[in-house]
Amino acid sequence: MKSLFHFFKLADRAKMLFIVLLAQAYSYGQSTADFDLIMDRIYNDFQSSSGATLDANVASLSNAQRSDYSWSDINYKSTSLNNWQPLTHLVRLGLFARAYANPSSAYYDKAELKQKIEGGMNYWLGLDPEPRCANWFALTISVPRSIGNTLICLRKSPNGISSTLENQMLAWMTKGRPISRFADETGSNLTDVAEHYVMRACLTKNQTTLNQAITPVKNTIRIAMGAMGLQKDNSFRFHGPQLYTYGYGRNYISGFANIASWVVGTSLAFPADKIAIFSNFVRNGFIKPHRGAYADFNLFGRGVSRKNAGDADEGVLEKAKAVDISANAGAYDDAIQRMGQKQPASYNVLSEHIHYWRSDYSLHLRPDYTFGLRSVSTRTAKSENGNGENLKGYYLTEGVSYIAVNGDEYFNIFPVWDWNKIPGTTVPEITSIPVRTAWGKNFGKTPFVGGVSDGVYGASVYAMKDYNTTAKKSWFFFDEEIVCLGSGITSGAAQAINTTLNQCLLKTDVTIADGSGTVSVLGKGGRDYDSNVKWVLQGNVGYFFPKGGKVSVSNQAQTGNWSSINSAIPSEKVTADVFKLWFKHGLKPANADYAYIVTPGKTSASQMQAYNGNNISILANDSTQQAVRHNALGIWQIVFYQAGEFKADGVLVKVDKPCVVILKNVTTNTVVVHMADPAQQAQQIHLGLKTDLFSEMKSADMTLPTGLDAGSSVSTTITPSSPVYASSASARRGQAVILESDLPTENPLFTVGPNPASDFIHVYPTSSETYTFTMIDSNGKQVQQKKSATTEKITFDLGAFPAGSYFITADGTNNRRQVVRFLILK
Repeated sequence: MKSLFHFFKLADRAKMLFIVLLAQAYSYGQSTADFDLIMDRIYNDFQSSSGATLDANVASLSNAQRSDYSWSDINYKSTSLNNWQPLTHLVRLGLFARAYANPSSAYYDKAELKQKIEGGMNYWLGLDPEPRCANWFALTISVPRSIGNTLICLRKSPNGISSTLENQMLAWMTKGRPISRFADETGSNLTDVAEHYVMRACLTKNQTTLNQAITPVKNTIRIAMGAMGLQKDNSFRFHGPQLYTYGYGRNYISGFANIASWVVGTSLAFPADKIAIFSNFVRNGFIKPHRGAYADFNLFGRGVSRKNAGDADEGVLEKAKAVDISANAGAYDDAIQRMGQKQPASYNVLSEHIHYWRSDYSLHLRPDYTFGLRSVSTRTAKSENGNGENLKGYYLTEGVSYIAVNGDEYFNIFPVWDWNKIPGTTVPEITSIPVRTAWGKNFGKTPFVGGVSDGVYGASVYAMKDYNTTAKKSWFFFDEEIVCLGSGITSGAAQAINTTLNQCLLKTDVTIADGSGTVSVLGKGGRDYDSNVKWVLQGNVGYFFPKGGKVSVSNQAQTGNWSSINSAIPSEKVTADVFKLWFKHGLKPANADYAYIVTPGKTSASQMQAYNGNNISILANDSTQQAVRHNALGIWQIVFYQAGEFKADGVLVKVDKPCVVILKNVTTNTVVVHMADPAQQAQQIHLGLKTDLFSEMKSADMTLPTGLDAGSSVSTTITPSSPVYASSASARRGQAVILESDLPTENPLFTVGPNPASDFIHVYPTSSETYTFTMIDSNGKQVQQKKSATTEKITFDLGAFPAGSYFITADGTNNRRQVVRFLILK
């Protein structure tokens, strides 16, 4: 262990040297040229959004401006929490400044427009009382950002305003909360404030102000150790451990990309490691959950209640691409083409399955569709309300599914949504939606929420226990289909319980095949079926019912109001044609269940009839296990809600803790196992596997990730040489004493510990080279083998082996070999 201690000591010394050098780098002043360069870039960004209608808008607003340089449609005394009207005055002055400073505008350097700008500024400065807003965001972010852009435009114009007037407006940029209030945050509030600090620093050529902006933004590009910010799995959380990859995550990307692009090429440019972290999040967290020009509504938080929520926003990707390395340009270009609808939604989409274990979100991607799934656990927060937004999002995290072929299936549906029938949920049919405590204060009620992934296929689980209702819900993701199972549905709620398959915009006719296979097209209205529906097709998405059930279908107009879900939006009646499909479990169900298969990408009844349902075998669906086998792919996926055994068709699987498992190559003697612990509590799970090709049950001790990686997937391979399964923990326990090793005192390939060991020996690689670690018994037989290309510890389980002498060998890529000998005692 001495060499390991020495390694960490050297690493700490190197870290301290880096911090000292970084501090020295910050001590140097910024050149005037750098300030001017940054200001030029801010000006260009602001002007890039001018568009062809700039002059027309200026003409209209100029004509409407009164003689005192105010506008009659603005209530300057408003203190409203949302849609604060006084800000509109500054936004309009910014529009004037863009035209006045833009050589391509008809208003370029026009004295009449300059007079209107100066008059508008003086009107603002003369307001008594000063404009005030109930929302801190206005004076802290919106007002100073608008003023900063306006002043920079005027600086770039041939004839700017007086320094006296400029200084008076600069003072307004400091009336909100200081950036020090946000220095420890890891989200968009910090980057929003930092943007206008950079503007003010350039206008005043103030190095201190510039450092106050850049330093905390650099620090925020890191993997968050706590609830909020950029997570290890590339999700983004804000207002507690609440999924917000779009919404606050989008603003975070925009703000960081703005600032990074402004300072590139200066002494404050962001280092490559920060850009790499940022890039990884954008490409693998932000881009992935979109479909065409839209994105999964699960990721917008309370913003789902805003008009046009769901836009994927290729503009923010253009910004991110500009600061990323050229090697990643292709990923941005493909997404921008899809989001801008210059290419189809399927364009260069890879088949992937991603479980974001830090945020209880699963994402299944195929060229033909996107399927998003959001749940909530005791570790994460439910979708929030706040500022009068998302007033009906009570059930918005209860296993909610986003099923998209084109992407626009839910676009602006939310004012007319039936909010007790959100896609994917199993909940009471309440008619009056409660409003939760605001700002992400509501957590899930169960820890067993998560999923396993091999990168292409996966399974997810939500052991729901809320609203006086319990349900075991699972999803099994393949290529052509997603199998959705529910069991143990029990409720004491006063309302009937429903499981909603989908509620989306009505895009096509609704085609249905009854139990006899007769196909018909439904007219508008609602219908109920009792175990006599084979399949339903609408909007290029098919739904199969392998176990029947009481199914209801609705395809008709629904009416709602934006103000019912967002008090910031004026009352506006909305009507839209909506498709709804749901199971009815009735009042106070006891151990009810459901099964359905979603097949996105089906466009016709003939395609539905051609679907080979024999590929799917539902092997278990009860309160202890849910399991599905895809017969064509040879993939088994099993949810164990408790320790136990699963048996089907000659395969026996045992686990000593609850988990989710994928088995592949089961018909061979080399079975690949992927596993995750949805509860994120187990450190190791003992798995046994018996198939017709193994004479005895084989075992694998799956060491599970901890810390920020808890809940992520691990894998192993079970072969005829794998250890024989020992059923009881007591039979597996053992102790080991390390007797000798040839590990050098300087630069060993690895270190081992503890000594003596109980049950497990841990190997600690000393570098990120690729090593093969092999455990060998006294007869020279290989009993375990593991590979590593990191410095993460590797664990060898000793419990399944008899007493005797054993060795661990390490073989590196440089042909070095080192050996440790130890003795297992029983």
